[in-house]
Amino acid sequence: MRGASCTALGIVLLASQALLCTSYPLEPPAEKECLEYLRKYQPISDAALPLNYLQENIELALAARSVSSWAQDVPWPVFLNYVLPYASVDEPRDNWRCLFFQRFLPLIQDARSLSEAALILNKNIWSIWDIVFKPNQTPEIMSPFQVIRAGHASCTGLSIFLVNALRSVGIPARMAGTPEWNIETGGNHDWVEVLTESGVWSFTGAAEYTEQGFNHTWFVPDPAQHSLPGSRRHAIYAVSWADGEGTVSYPLIWHDDDNYTVSAYDVTDYYLEAARKHADARLALPVVRLNGLPASKSIGTQ
Repeated sequence: MRGASCTALGIVLLASQALLCTSYPLEPPAEKECLEYLRKYQPISDAALPLNYLQENIELALAARSVSSWAQDVPWPVFLNYVLPYASVDEPRDNWRCLFFQRFLPLIQDARSLSEAALILNKNIWSIWDIVFKPNQTPEIMSPFQVIRAGHASCTGLSIFLVNALRSVGIPARMAGTPEWNIETGGNHDWVEVLTESGVWSFTGAAEYTEQGFNHTWFVPDPAQHSLPGSRRHAIYAVSWADGEGTVSYPLIWHDDDNYTVSAYDVTDYYLEAARKHADARLALPVVRLNGLPASKSIGTQ
């Protein structure tokens, strides 16, 4: 599958037609800064990417930033690191942004906030191409067009897909995951984080929408509560396009080349705290007798 090419005029028309509104003004021309940012932190293997590929990504990312007030409110450094990038890890570099821009902007035209838009996308994008979860598909099926062609992917491919869908409409997003859960059965897992308007990263499973919203997943509190900060194999990481102070290398357990590195932050402590909050909330649930009346305020007191 080849990605559709968007001309500069076409980009403007797509934005205006998709949302049927006047675009919010862009900041002073930033194409040069965006190009320098992408090139500064891109993997060495991406050095051969055509200039027009990068330019189209930049134009579409800036267009997405211009079509809603909540996208415009995303801080510029956050936009550069979590909206502008065309890739998450080592997936094939598809020209996905134009197709996603066209398909997904209409879905969120009535969204009143960034968070609402993100949840709408996670709920609705999968049925467009009948995409479902299928385990053990990495690294064979990772990129957006590989996922569309196959109609399925494991958690890694689905997470990359959702990250790109969110970025295509101006929502800052990143892939998070662990190389191996610190439990007897092990197993790796990847999911998605969204920087909401509250300024806090919130997590969700790709293709695992729930009416409860963010931070309600099958892996928190357990098995996330057993993760180990600083452990290369049992920590939880969140991918970053830029490297710098505080970043570490994201372990690509499917990659044969140990020299291929992806920058990330060790965010294990955040998930340990989230797991504690979920566990405390469960303990605080009232125990209900057969007559429907609460027996106690804490499960542990019965």
